[in-house]
Amino acid sequence: MRIEQFQLYEDDPKVTLTAYILDDSPEMLNGTKRPAVLVCPGGAYMFTSDREAEPLAIRFAAMGYHAFVLRYSVYSNSGIHFPDPDQSPAYPKSVYPGPAYEIGMAMLLIRAHAEEWKVDMDKIILNGGSAGANNCAEFAVHYQDEDLCKAIGATPEQIRPAAAVLAYGVYDYVLMQKTLEKIGDQDRIEMNRGFNLAAFGDPDASEEIMAKASPINYVSKNTPPMFLWATREDSTVPVDQTLAMALAMEAAGVPCETHIFENGDHGLATADQSSAQAKEQIRPDVAVWMSLAETWLLKRFSLNVPDKCPDWREELGLN
Repeated sequence: MRIEQFQLYEDDPKVTLTAYILDDSPEMLNGTKRPAVLVCPGGAYMFTSDREAEPLAIRFAAMGYHAFVLRYSVYSNSGIHFPDPDQSPAYPKSVYPGPAYEIGMAMLLIRAHAEEWKVDMDKIILNGGSAGANNCAEFAVHYQDEDLCKAIGATPEQIRPAAAVLAYGVYDYVLMQKTLEKIGDQDRIEMNRGFNLAAFGDPDASEEIMAKASPINYVSKNTPPMFLWATREDSTVPVDQTLAMALAMEAAGVPCETHIFENGDHGLATADQSSAQAKEQIRPDVAVWMSLAETWLLKRFSLNVPDKCPDWREELGLN
């Protein structure tokens, strides 16, 4: 495996794309291009979680895909890790729609190296959890928009994702606000205000802004297929977010597979010890999501390999 890191901006070393490129071999694909997964870690637009970065990239690489990790713009790049919603200033680069545009920039960077790395640009899969899932969903419904394409100098065909594998994301900010108000948990409401500052630049963002930034409102026939999962016990992002997104995909006639696991809290990443910060994040009953996602991906992105192996006797000249 070849690992390289690139800066998206010359003046910002914190916004990077790390490439995990599988070596070519005559024993495997022998020069054929591979699909790739672009991983966007979560972190409430305040940071990008290490737990949802390399562990996911390594697992997707083990499935036979090239993998990339995008450390997009987040609030902590301002030098303040967790902002005070009532005193901290906004950080422009982390504010909607900037991070989604950076997915497009990453796609263009991958495209620039596609021949060298043997990446099939028609088979780029987005992956993200939490805020990363939101960022991926945002890009998936807007990649063809004129404003986005013009901002990064691309055409929709150059940056179109082929699918998305998303975990415990926020897809409808208005619904999120109403759900938290109904629950009445003041700690969660205050935490959400911090998220709003990082994502919108305003802790008390208007319903109009939240609706505009909600990918659920823009799902269309152009949206790529999605694999969605969440846990019913999630105490940070209510499970109704994933259910609502699945229904929006169904209404648009776009393929979508959805899994809701009974137990487990927010941010489980791989849900095994490869990404665990504590034992409570090791959940074998949830960790199967990666096998389920692999099966789903194989229906669309199986590697271009022959039906049978070559006869080793012929290769050694023994026949």
